[in-house]
Order: sequence, then C-alpha cells, then structure tokens
Amino acid sequence: MESGNDKAIGSLYADAEYWHGTGRYKYNEHGSIRDVLKGIIAEGGLVPHEDDWDPKRGKIQSISLARARMYARLYACMHMPCGARLTNELGPRHFWGYCFFLSASVVAHIEYPLQRHIHDYPNKLREWTGKVSKRPHTLKSIFLEGTDIPDNYPILIGIKKGSVQPKLGSRFFNLHEARSEALIRFSDMTHIEVPEVNVAETTALLRSAGHDIPIILIEEGEDYCRTFSFWQLVNGRPLVD
Repeated sequence: MESGNDKAIGSLYADAEYWHGTGRYKYNEHGSIRDVLKGIIAEGGLVPHEDDWDPKRGKIQSISLARARMYARLYACMHMPCGARLTNELGPRHFWGYCFFLSASVVAHIEYPLQRHIHDYPNKLREWTGKVSKRPHTLKSIFLEGTDIPDNYPILIGIKKGSVQPKLGSRFFNLHEARSEALIRFSDMTHIEVPEVNVAETTALLRSAGHDIPIILIEEGEDYCRTFSFWQLVNGRPLVD
C-alpha cells in the first residue's frame, strides 16, 4: 500500500518533464564562494547564463536541463563535499556517468567525426570544474570526488511539464539535455530535493522569501527511483508509476 508520502512524490515526479542539478554554493570567477540558492531566490528562479558548449549553437544564454532525474542527480551530487555519498545513493556514480556520457560520446563522434567540437574542451573543462572545486579535475573525477566547499550540498529541481520551450542544438546534447533561453520561475518548478540534514535550512530560506514550493528529501527520491526500471530511469520521460 502506498503511503501519503509515496503518493505525493509520485505526483511530483509524474509532472516533472525536466530536471536541473546544482548545489548550494559555487565559486565565482574571482574564486570567492557564492550562495547559489540565494542567487536563484534573488533572481526569481533559474536564469540563463553564458553557454558555449554546443558547437551547433555557439555562444548563447541558456539554462541547462536534464531529461532524466538520474542525469541531473549526477550534477547535483558533485556538490557533495570531498567525495561524500548520499546514505542510500542509487547506484555508483561512475555507473550513471558511463550510461549517460558514453552514449552521448558515441553520438558526438558520429555527428562530428573530425572532433571539431572538442578542440577547446580542456579549457572549458577547467573553467567549469573550477566553479565546484579549486583542485584540478577530470570530467570523471569531478563527479566522483565532488566539491571542496565543506558546507556545500546538492540541490535537485524538478521542472513542470509545459514550462520549457526547449531550444534544440547538436544531437549529442539533445540526447540527455535540453536548453531553455527563458527564465524558469519558482511557479514552473514541481519541487526541490536536498539531503535530509539540509531540508530545514532550505525550507526556511525559501519560505522567508515567500516561496511555498514542495521540498523533499533527495534520499526519498533515491528510494522512489528504485521502483522504476533502468530503462525508465535513463530514457528521459517523466517517471510515472
């Protein structure tokens, strides 16, 4: 029999068309720590930022979104300090990394056989990982070892169906991601997930700013995802029981 919480999370997940994974804190371009959540609140939601990863689209202002929760969870859990794991983390991170990035890499090499899209990849990677950790990282190590900001924690955001008009680009990006060039407001979000130990402070911060959005345990999300098949977890469709 489903509990009330099971029904609540089932409804939230069924309505989540896209996901965004981030953390409470990141480094800015000057190496100082900034409060990402307070920034989202001040800006009224997720705002587009400079994005030049997709060779087909060039430099644009966009928000990166995941089609599957487990893909976004990889990005959220980069903000677990010093390689820490969720207590009930579903599957090793390197497993999910291989599932998503290997398939995207295959499509990328078919789409861009001369690999023109990765000519400046090392510089982009250094800049990107530098927002999470001051230590140098590879693509693999940043997901496994995470942030060096000790008080950081992951934040996973569900985005409601119909709230995003995705802008398409290269096929290897479209495989697991979508881009939005418009603000994603709090009213466009199904819910926010954070670790159990961070629920109270996250809730208080959002409530004090007038945002009455469901905040659930990311650990609860991990347990709920165990009720779905591997294919359901990676195919990028809403998780409907």
